Amino acid sequence: MVSQLRNDIVEAVHGRLSRILDAAAIGMPTECQFHAFRKIALDEFGNQGLLPELDSLLKRYGQGRTGQADTAGKEVPR
Repeated sequence: MVSQLRNDIVEAVHGRLSRILDAAAIGMPTECQFHAFRKIALDEFGNQGLLPELDSLLKRYGQGRTGQADTAGKEVPR
C-alpha cells in the first residue's frame, strides 16, 4: 500500500517537473537537446532517481507503514 504522503509529494514534484519541461521545450535551440534534457529530468525525478530515495526516506521515518510494526512477531516472553 502506498502512503498518501508519498502520493502527494509525487504529485507536487510531477506538476513542477511538467512546468520545467514546458519551459525547456520553448527555450532549447534544438529538439535533440530538449529530448536529452527531458530524459535526464525524467530519470532524476522518476524511478531512477527521486522515487527510490523518497521510498527509502518514508520507510526510514515511518510514513510508509501499512499498520504492522517492524517488531511484529518479537513478543516478550512471560
